[in-house]
Amino acid sequence: MQELRDKNGLTEKEFLARYDASKFERPSVTVDIICLRSNKVLLIKRGGHPFLGKLAFPGGFLEPDEDAYTGAARELREETGLKAADLRMLPAATAPGRDPRTRIVTLPFLTGLEGGLAPRADDDAASAGWYLFTRETRDTAEGELSLITLSPEGGNPGTVSFSVLRKSDESGLRGDPVYEVRGENPLAGDHGAILAMALDVRAREDGFCRS
Repeated sequence: MQELRDKNGLTEKEFLARYDASKFERPSVTVDIICLRSNKVLLIKRGGHPFLGKLAFPGGFLEPDEDAYTGAARELREETGLKAADLRMLPAATAPGRDPRTRIVTLPFLTGLEGGLAPRADDDAASAGWYLFTRETRDTAEGELSLITLSPEGGNPGTVSFSVLRKSDESGLRGDPVYEVRGENPLAGDHGAILAMALDVRAREDGFCRS
């Protein structure tokens, strides 16, 4: 069977041998894991830069030899000691300036847990724990504004609040809503916006995240 050749007369093997992978800038890919149990969310406190000391979801960089689901389960285990179950991927966060290190695309996952529910901080996490959350919403001219409050389980100090605006994409390019943190942001990067998105997904799909 004759091998197919492209417009330059190259077979696929010849094309790959000459291919320059540096021709296009390649974003790094991370995974973030959101576990919701009733009115609680699992969060870590970042132990390193960037966003040192801020609350965040467990997560990290995807390894070259693993798919995103495997990477999400690994990162959750490494940072909290917990075992993921029923991982489901949410829409990717792709804004060019979302991370100050470089161009990073993150794949958020909602997950349940298998086994114990007591997190143990490790790896890049300075601490890990469950946070009680409340959410109050009101309609504005721009869209729905949510006030989300997070309080450490057990009555420990450290309650924080932030606002997230959910609005339609003004460009008309996408049907998915846009989430923007407004004002002070106690969570790392765009994790506040990702949390609001995850809460909306859970509200639409009862039983999405089980333990």
